Formats: sequence, C-alpha cells, structure tokens
Amino acid sequence: MGKEAMTLISLQQALNAEQGERRRALLQVVKGLMRTGDLRKLGRGRYQFARGSSIEAEPAAAAPEAADTDTDLRLGILTSDTRYPFVETMGEGPRDRVYVGEISGRDYQDGDTVSLRVTGEDRHGLQGDLVARVARGGGAAQAAETLLASYEVPREWPQGMDQVVAALPDEVDEALGQGREDLRALPLVTIDGITAKDFDDAVYAEPDGSGWRLIVAIADVAHYVDPGSLLDQEGQLRGNSVYLPDRVIPMLPEALSNGLCSLRPRERRLAMVCDMRVSSGGKISGHRFYNALIESWARLTYEQVGSYLEGEALDAPNEVLGSLQTLHQLYQGFREARDTRGALDFGGREANIVLDGDRVAEIVPVQRNDAHRLIEECMIAANVCAAVTLEKAGMPGMYRVHEPPTAEKTEQLRQALAYVGVRLPKGELSAKVVQEALAEIGRREDGWLLESQVLRALSQARYTPANKGHFGLALTRYMHFTSPIRRYADLVVHRALKACIDEQSGAKRATQGAHLYEMDQLVGLGDQISSTERRADEVSWGVDGWLKCEFMGQFIGDTMPGKIAAVTEFGLFVEVEGHYVQGLVHISELGKDYFNYEAASQSLVGERSGQRFTLGQPLDVLVVNVNPPRGRIELRLAGAEDDASDGGKRQKGGRRSRR
Repeated sequence: MGKEAMTLISLQQALNAEQGERRRALLQVVKGLMRTGDLRKLGRGRYQFARGSSIEAEPAAAAPEAADTDTDLRLGILTSDTRYPFVETMGEGPRDRVYVGEISGRDYQDGDTVSLRVTGEDRHGLQGDLVARVARGGGAAQAAETLLASYEVPREWPQGMDQVVAALPDEVDEALGQGREDLRALPLVTIDGITAKDFDDAVYAEPDGSGWRLIVAIADVAHYVDPGSLLDQEGQLRGNSVYLPDRVIPMLPEALSNGLCSLRPRERRLAMVCDMRVSSGGKISGHRFYNALIESWARLTYEQVGSYLEGEALDAPNEVLGSLQTLHQLYQGFREARDTRGALDFGGREANIVLDGDRVAEIVPVQRNDAHRLIEECMIAANVCAAVTLEKAGMPGMYRVHEPPTAEKTEQLRQALAYVGVRLPKGELSAKVVQEALAEIGRREDGWLLESQVLRALSQARYTPANKGHFGLALTRYMHFTSPIRRYADLVVHRALKACIDEQSGAKRATQGAHLYEMDQLVGLGDQISSTERRADEVSWGVDGWLKCEFMGQFIGDTMPGKIAAVTEFGLFVEVEGHYVQGLVHISELGKDYFNYEAASQSLVGERSGQRFTLGQPLDVLVVNVNPPRGRIELRLAGAEDDASDGGKRQKGGRRSRR
C-alpha cells in the first residue's frame, strides 16, 4: 500500500470490497489488525500501521452517505438508577463511561445491554444517545448476547446462504463415495463429551506386529466447501466456532456441522483418513492420508469409555470393545513417547458452568480420564503426520506454532519458582525442563497455584505458514488437521493434503476440495484466524466471568474460606473454596499499612508491620459486591475494620511513591 494514506472507502474500492461479504471480511481484518497491535487508531478517523503507513476511516470531505455508521456505534451496560444515567462501554478498545441524558418514559431499564452513539464530550465526560436495547434480564442469554455483540462475532448467515445449504445433498449416497477407500467394515467410533452435537473425528486401532495400526478419520469438510465459495467466505470470516454455556456459534451452517459432516453412528460419511503405524514405544513409524467412505459404529462419551477402561461393562459390539482395548494400549505407548520428549502436562484447575435454564446451578471441576487423554494423543499424532506429509511434499500449509517463553517471562518464572524451592537452570528453557518442574510442582498441595505461574509465562499459540515448532507439546512441527468443521486452519490443511494425495497418485483431475495456497495468502489467513481465535477466547472468558459473578451474588455479605491464587501490585486474587471463582481483595482493603509488591516471592508486604500476604495463603473473605458485565467479584478480608474514613490515607494501589 506504500506510505501514502488511504481511506477505508478507497481501500474497499481497490479491493472490490465495497459491500456484502467482501466488505465484512475487510472490516474484520482491520479489526483483527487492531487487536494484534499491527494497526493503531490515531483518532479523528485515522489509523496507522506499525510500519508507518496509514489509512483513514473516511475522506476529509466524505459525503454523508459514505460514512460507515456501523462503526459509530458502541455497546455497553446501562446504569439508570442514578441522577445522571450512563453507559459503561464494553468490547474491544477503551472502556468508557458515556452519559446518555434523560431516559424516563423510554423502554430502558437499569442493567440493560444497549447500543449507543457517542455524540461528543464536555467537561463532565463523553456524551451519547441511546440507539437500541440489545439484551436484558441477566443470566446466560444476556451474557452471551452482550459479549457476542460487543466483540462483533458474526452470527447471521449472509444473503444467499439458504440457497447454498438447500443445494447440499441430504445424505451421502454410494455415488459420493466412489473413488474412495471403503472403511465401513472397520468399527470406527466417535468419543466426545456428553453434550456434543458435532462429531468430526472417529478412531480405530488394531494390533500390528509388536505395535499397532491407528486410524483417525476426520469429516471431509473440504469436499463440500469450495475455496472462494460463500460457505468458504463465511468460514474464513468467522475463523472458528464459538462455544458458550448456552449456545454454539458455528463456523459453518448446521447442515454441515451437525449434518453431513457430523460422524453420526451408522450413517455413511465422507472422511479424510490418517492411517498410522505406531511402535510399542509410541513412535509413528509410517503413515498415509487418503479419502475414505466410513460409518461410525457407535457414538460414545468420555465417561462411558473411561468407565469401560476401568473395568465397567459397556453395551457395544465386541469389535468396538476390542478396538477400545487396543486404543488404550496404544495410548500407553503415546504417553511414554510424550514423557520422553518432555511435553508439558498440566494437572488442570478447569471448571464447567452447569446451567438450570438460563441461570447457573453450580460450578463443577472438569473431570478428565484416560478416554480424554487417549483421544487427545490420537489427534496430536494425526496433526503431526499432516505437518510431516506436507513438508516432505514441499507443499505449504498452516502450522500451529507455540514459541518458547520470552527471556523476560522466563526470568520471572525462574524467580517465582526459586522462591518455593523449584530450581530452573539458567538460559533458555526447554519444554522438558519445564515439564520436570511441573512434575515436582504437581506433588505439592499448592501445585495448581504454581502451575498458573507457568501458564502465565508461556507464549500464545498462533497460526502461521512458517514452522517455529510447538513448545508446549515439545514438537518440532505441528499442524491442526482434526477439526475442520470448527477451525478454518484445519480446512486449509485438508485442502493441501488433498492436493498432496493427487500429486502422489498422479491424478489427472484435482480431487474435490484440493487446493494449494500461495505463501502470502497463508500469512494473511494465519493472522486472520489467530485473531478470530483470540476473539472467541475473549467472548468465552467474558461470558464465564459474567455468570460466575451472578452465581456469587447470592453470597454477598457471607464470609467464605479462600486461598490467594495470584498477587499483584494492586491486590490479591482469592479463589473462593468450593466454587472455582476468584475475586479481588484490593490493596486498599489490607489495612492502614503501606504494602509493597515483591515479584520474586509473589507477596505483598507491609512496610511498617512486615505483614505478608503470599501465594497460596489461606484467607477468610467477605463477599462485598459483584459486577457481572465486568466479571468482577469484590472481596474484603473477613473481620477487617472498615477504615474508609481515615483521612484518605489508605493505599490506592500499587507501590507507594518514593518521591
């Protein structure tokens, strides 16, 4: 684009993206660049790239009809039970308070999610006009509607999608399976969570000499989604499915995700297969990819398979039971290989929100068993094979990259662990060294707290055509192949693998769905889908935080046991025992002393008293208040005297100034 400024409108014209899906995709790219820091908003409609070139939101003398009114709107939570009603904005960018004037007689209530247009600013702050109510009533519905809208997650299918979906076949007939390897006689099964609706992977294993044969069959989404088609444009725009407690926002229409590409039992399905030979030590000695026709023999859950592997009965054909036993043996080999290379293995402190209607009934810990781990290792193996295949063929693909921690993060982690007696060697860390520390940590009662220190030190995984390895899995190469119905990256890899199969077989005509991307295309796609993945995470975390706050609202005024889960310059995050939620005890609530933050010991230490608050320390806390839209739970030390009127001498947060 050069260094000459361009307007969004002229950019849309240059890219033939003035309307429809191309315009939506361009706006998503712009927003994604802002999220990653590659594009900065300068104000007054102008944006600047990190490298110095810039674009403007609109020409200086743009005609009124040229303005993009969608970008003028903000979204937030209305506070109306006050003299001067205001909206606290949400979503990306700064979180502002915008005053909206008199609202009596209008259909708005305190706590509504609303859209508004900022109209100006005076000495009191930002001013705006309410435009519409987005959601109300609290609970999972308002939380989801608010977060999805504030992060602008696409939810409506574009014009023409109904016709595209209607043109899809109702079922997979014999004709669709022609030219494919027929695996319907193999007892492939799906193993998923009990609430899952889209089953995109099936597995089977049998003994093979001193090792095993492992088949991972993945729904052939690429067969139905042609590059550049409306389905493809929408899948790329969304980037991934978004999973929330009360709903799923799918990447592709349900006719595919829950229909043609869901491996439902005893229904013919098209699949891409990774057929592997695995040694007794868990090493992959050979593999090949091919297009297949399959039928899942059973839809099993993690709970069913986990119980069966522990000795309970399972109502399934003997062929399925034999495969499950073999899969479990194979998993032991994979675990041996995983431990040898030093892949990171976290004990985990995950919790699931259980809804009763629209409200949280309880928050329960995630229980993982060998069935979860077995499937995870099978998928990792197939993903590695995808990367190896494309590398050997010299074909570009989309890597899932997880780089080592930065030098700064490494040093912070080294100091934090050294304080509790866990020593890390000097220099750059290997995954194996970190895993050895995790194993030592895991034997401690406060191990889950120390694991969180390791997690915070790790880099964020991303998608890119440049291979930089996967630190967390201790792998030199890794791609995502196993979930093309919910991740666009996997669809890209499927297309490349199909092109590779065609080349190796000498096919005269390209297989349906085969496609190779240019490297510059893959760079842009990697940025886009990494951005949409982060967006989905932000929405998911926001909804979870909202619902956990609402759940804790019933305990306001109660004293509850807890444990310090994190220490910051501004206070203590305390996990409330039994509920898997964390709230903040602000530093101003710790007493009249001044508290200094010690990063090495993860402590706040009183300057005069020497009183110390440190990671893992048990505390009794009072639940003072909750703010669901912000995901904030306000706590106070139980029995602490309220000295808010001590002449303003209480600490406001952070280290005391030494000036």
